[in-house]
Amino acid sequence: MLLIVNPASARGATLSNCETARREFVRLGIVFSEHRTSGPGEATLVARNALRKGATRIVAVGGDGTLNEVIAGYFDETGQVINAHAAVGLIPSGTGSDFRRSLGLKTEAQSIESLVRDHTRSVDVAVAMLRDSQGRVRSRYFINIATFGLGGEAVALVNAWRGTWPMWIGGKVRFIAAALSALRNYRNRPVSVHLDDEPELKVSSGFVVVANGRYAGSGMKLAPTAEIDDGKLDVILTDGLSRLGIARELLRVWKGDHVGNPKVITARAQRIAITSNPEMAVDIDGEAAGFTPIRIEVLHRVLRFLV
Repeated sequence: MLLIVNPASARGATLSNCETARREFVRLGIVFSEHRTSGPGEATLVARNALRKGATRIVAVGGDGTLNEVIAGYFDETGQVINAHAAVGLIPSGTGSDFRRSLGLKTEAQSIESLVRDHTRSVDVAVAMLRDSQGRVRSRYFINIATFGLGGEAVALVNAWRGTWPMWIGGKVRFIAAALSALRNYRNRPVSVHLDDEPELKVSSGFVVVANGRYAGSGMKLAPTAEIDDGKLDVILTDGLSRLGIARELLRVWKGDHVGNPKVITARAQRIAITSNPEMAVDIDGEAAGFTPIRIEVLHRVLRFLV
């Protein structure tokens, strides 16, 4: 077992958070090693190399961004799974850590228990093609959620505020504050969405979600009916919803009640293409990823996850 630890996650608290796991592994005689990352993208390279050398358990220790990088390392440079028998695990720690909620891991004890027993769940992973901040077209994997427009801009603010908020202010408050701040520049724009082989869907929107998991933003139930192993991605998008209307839905999104709004459209698909004019910022698993246009495809039950 290899623990890939992001020491910057949760402002350094992640290091102490995984100490309980270390003690439990030692008590049970589980052989493990640990790698502490020093920068973005390193977790992907470390996971990929470890799998090539025979590692069978790769554990992300950090938030959804750290898990995203580890998931990317499950695949080689050509998009092929390196070792289909290997499994990924999670010790959640970070501003959001939302994918754990879709896994049903509510406590640290449950997370550790999932790592010491041989029980896995085959889950879906999505792969996206989009343009990054330098204008290069690149592929990105995600296991939880991608948000466009308002969601991407709010996440960018949360990341920009790292280190400036007191530790006692939780992720939920930070995401609400970021969403409200991003609303000042909110505007609808023409958005075209292709879902599988269905006719093109045209809306006026500034907020789109493509989800594998149900939660984002430290507990916001953005995709209340999403399933992580059904071979489909849930799509949630607004159509003609005003800035005030968006603000009102922020109060309902924690329970997933926003999908009852007639100006909120929901759908499911295996393949999704989204274009907009002007472009929309894209956030993938809690990190800024690039801009529309984007193409997304689900990889059905391609990943074994320790649960």
